[in-house]
Amino acid sequence: MLKAVPLILTLSRYQFVPYYLQAHLAELPSSQLYDVGAGDGRMRTPVEDLGLRWHGFDLFPARADIKKWDLNHPCPLPGSAAGAVILLDVIEHLSNPGLGLKNMARAMQPGGKLIITTPNPRWSRSRIYALLHGTPGCFTQADLDLNGHVFPVWPHVLEKMLKDSGFKVDEYVTLDGPTIWPSRPFSIKYPLRVLHAILNKLIEYFDPSSCGMSYAIVARKNED
Repeated sequence: MLKAVPLILTLSRYQFVPYYLQAHLAELPSSQLYDVGAGDGRMRTPVEDLGLRWHGFDLFPARADIKKWDLNHPCPLPGSAAGAVILLDVIEHLSNPGLGLKNMARAMQPGGKLIITTPNPRWSRSRIYALLHGTPGCFTQADLDLNGHVFPVWPHVLEKMLKDSGFKVDEYVTLDGPTIWPSRPFSIKYPLRVLHAILNKLIEYFDPSSCGMSYAIVARKNED
């Protein structure tokens, strides 16, 4: 099972990847890293600065150095054997995330690391929003219509799906940090903003998994 108290980090998802990889480079079975859902390719430079070979993939490639990969199908790179795969805020867009995880596992070497980030449905602000509106923040009708968020990724559900796909969870962390006090300027709404922050902080005090708008799970592909 996941740790009851995840590690709480103030890093963004883009900062977490090099932070984690730098500390675990020696554990990677290959220097090839697949950036799945690469978007504008912003992770290429920080990945290559670590001495890794970056390969970008996306359903709708925005650059010539990014290959098309529909995760409902196997990896299009012949002889693929990645030592690491990063999936940054992608899994919540997948209509069949279990199949996508299995296809990524097939493209990885045993012992390879899979780094997944996604909006945190347990986030304190999301919980208050759900109390008032019935759905967690980041998974509203607007998020479905505008951002294509079709799968609220609860950590325990993701852990089960990873296990079924041949992975074991190594790390579970929350990202973006706990709630901070409202900044100036002061206004007539400022007391309400402070009250909201107090409620968030109370939730985070009793449940650290509610700290942070996003969370990350690092999983290792089984060696047998």
